[in-house]
Amino acid sequence: MTARSITGALVAAAFAAVVPCAAAPDAPPKPAAEMSNLKFFDGNWTCDGTALPTPMGPGGNVKTSVMSHTDLGGFWQSGTVKSTMAGTPPMEGMFHMTYDVGAKQYVMLWVDNMGAWAKSTAAGWEGDKIVFSGEVAMGGKMMMTRETFVKGADGSLKRDWEAQMEGKWTPMGNETCKKAAAPKKK
Repeated sequence: MTARSITGALVAAAFAAVVPCAAAPDAPPKPAAEMSNLKFFDGNWTCDGTALPTPMGPGGNVKTSVMSHTDLGGFWQSGTVKSTMAGTPPMEGMFHMTYDVGAKQYVMLWVDNMGAWAKSTAAGWEGDKIVFSGEVAMGGKMMMTRETFVKGADGSLKRDWEAQMEGKWTPMGNETCKKAAAPKKK
């Protein structure tokens, strides 16, 4: 064996030890333990809230329904959102949340029927609160946004959303969501 082939074998062995084998059927990857922190979002939620008047619209009372579940082998928390407000078209959107083990943060992706999309991140829960900050593309413009979710003692979930306008954080709205009771087993 030449020095070159020995070096090549050592490099290959080191690489194999570091990089998991994607083809190993008996050792599939496992979701990050941090994904269990998103289980709170599982279920069907109904929300009542207020969109505040902003340069983006007049505001008003908002009714929202959310269906959220653990998805794709436990690697994602996925859901659909449907929202109505008088004088505006109904909004429908989808979200996906995961934990990025490399960046050590939660990631939330969003798309909706108005053509908007967003990516935001959160460090994690601080007590009963998690804050996602990022960018949203809407109407051909990018905007910084922030969503704060707070768990209520009664199992409810409060959500506040804001956007950065003219260099300052501007409240956009809020809502309180209640989880539907689980169906009774027969």
